[in-house]
Amino acid sequence: MTIPSIPRTTIIHRPFGDSVDYRRVGDRASRVVVHAFAMPELQRLTSAGLLSSPGAYVMTDFRVGYIGESRRPSRRLAKHALDSSKRFARDVFVVCGCDGAPFDKMMGLDLQFRLTCRAVEVRAIRLSKGLNPVEPDLAPEDRATHDRIAADALRLLDDAGCRIFHPIDGEFVGPPEQPPSEEGSDGADTGAMSIGVSTTPLGTDEYELGYLGLWARGYWAGDRFVVAAGSEVRGQTNESVDALTRNRREELFGAGVLSPIQGVSDRRRLIVAVAFPSASIAAKAICGAHTPGRWMLLDTSKSVWLAA
Repeated sequence: MTIPSIPRTTIIHRPFGDSVDYRRVGDRASRVVVHAFAMPELQRLTSAGLLSSPGAYVMTDFRVGYIGESRRPSRRLAKHALDSSKRFARDVFVVCGCDGAPFDKMMGLDLQFRLTCRAVEVRAIRLSKGLNPVEPDLAPEDRATHDRIAADALRLLDDAGCRIFHPIDGEFVGPPEQPPSEEGSDGADTGAMSIGVSTTPLGTDEYELGYLGLWARGYWAGDRFVVAAGSEVRGQTNESVDALTRNRREELFGAGVLSPIQGVSDRRRLIVAVAFPSASIAAKAICGAHTPGRWMLLDTSKSVWLAA
């Protein structure tokens, strides 16, 4: 199950504007629609009746993922949101039918099965599973239709920023397994250590931002700019900051994702990555300033190797 390498046009609609992360991703050549959003926005979307038709869904922090299906995804996702074992579920992607062409239960089950198989095959993330999904028994004509829908779903998930179904650089290579040492020491004790390596997805440019002693790093992920974990967030907010940026900062400070920095009182450290609608919005939010400066390409010449 691969995404055809052909020109395509994808429509990304933000009905709530930039104040909410929700995107409705689709095109005019398919009956598939992907609803993409951050888990804290679930209640608002449920109230708007946006997640009430059958489909499959993906919950992930792009390190761990869970794939499910439901006749009414909003209800199932609400239960997941209360489950402490699914705290990784920060980003959600719901795949369902477009207006006037909803999926049936069998389509949701088949999408869950296909997406799970794809994630297991690619191994770009660690998959958290409940019961293993079972492949539905389909008539040949239904299977052909499902093949097309599944291919469209993969394509639109990719456009929505869900990249967990694609190998890294074409082929996933996991970390080598080290046999336990009889002496209790690390089997790679003689290896070199590198400082300054990238924590971003392979092939992605990384940026840095400095402002009044604060330092942050980030990168583009689809149409979102991600401020990486470990970046600093300024504590003070300038008077010139607009109301929307103030609201974003209040949400950020209230989310429990900022850690104090010992010996420093004017800023805090992000312990998770945070995605923003644009690089400029990210800069304003973490710096608490209307004109905090520009993100610059990270200077990779600072990377060094330490001898074993």
